[in-house]
Amino acid sequence: MNKEILKLNNNNQSVWIDSISRGMIKTGKINSMVEDGISGITSNPSIFQKALSNEDSYDEDIKALTESGINDPKKIFHKLSIKDITDACKILLPIYKKKDKNDGFVSIEIDPKFSKDTEKSIKEGIYLHESINQPNVMIKVPGTNEGIPVIEKLISLGINVNVTLLFSREMYRKSANAYIEGLNKINTEKINIEDVNSVASFFISRIDTEVDKVIDDKHKGKVAIWNAIKAYEDYENIFSNKNFKDILNRGGNVQKLLWASTSVKNPNYEKLLYVENLVAPMTVNTVPEDVYKEIINNEIDYSSFKNLNSNKSSESEVIGTDQLNKITDELLEVGIKLFEDAFDALIQEIKNKIS
Repeated sequence: MNKEILKLNNNNQSVWIDSISRGMIKTGKINSMVEDGISGITSNPSIFQKALSNEDSYDEDIKALTESGINDPKKIFHKLSIKDITDACKILLPIYKKKDKNDGFVSIEIDPKFSKDTEKSIKEGIYLHESINQPNVMIKVPGTNEGIPVIEKLISLGINVNVTLLFSREMYRKSANAYIEGLNKINTEKINIEDVNSVASFFISRIDTEVDKVIDDKHKGKVAIWNAIKAYEDYENIFSNKNFKDILNRGGNVQKLLWASTSVKNPNYEKLLYVENLVAPMTVNTVPEDVYKEIINNEIDYSSFKNLNSNKSSESEVIGTDQLNKITDELLEVGIKLFEDAFDALIQEIKNKIS
């Protein structure tokens, strides 16, 4: 194991990779990352769109699928992505078992066009879960108001959920409570509550990108970290509640906070800004490949922010709650649109390959 990732693990933080492709699986790249200490994988439409655009490793399968009579681009995409996610789940399965089913997950996202459609999201979440049929798959559900009942329903069915595109503390709290409600509705005669897990993907760098436009230089690059630390305080309050302790006693798991979008967008910021400052127990940091390389190749003295005074910063006074909420609401809508556009692009990529 890489000693730098081990340092993060020693702070009870997992490091996942925010990248997947057929090539990464075939060449053993993912296996190598796992050997370094990567213990989970996240994907999204943008990641699959880049994989389809940059690799020819999908062409043979696309040809075979069309020759078998499958010509619907979305059905073809499902076949391709389900295979990748299934293979990745099998690679991570030993970690999943070793970590008592609390790590080693691989995430796949429902169609982003369903982000405002509860019933279609539930249907697709069930379809993906059943098609992949691996205990360590997580279904990504956008943290929209329409997504909240999706989280609750999928969890109640024993389906692991990664809540994505969380920018605001309010939506994070709603997603955490939906997870708890889902656990409470599990039919324990059919589903082992110990097998059900969830992470809440709280996005970081995109907040600073927008907030930095309206604040003074002194506080730039700090508000997103402050927002994440306050979300962690929400996490502690929610999952230390006496009502949740009953679920813990029945074998239920806490929903971990996962730091997403942790590559810096401002070239003037330290490349590991959103890694060094977001170390905390029972969290995950999912990083793109460039950040992964920075982690394994740089010696850092990582320390949990719970041991620091960073959560006592004055960032709350830098930007008003209403203004921050407006920014996070807009980021959610922009995030959905970006994933929708990426999904359209990957469907077009498949159309081009089968034409």
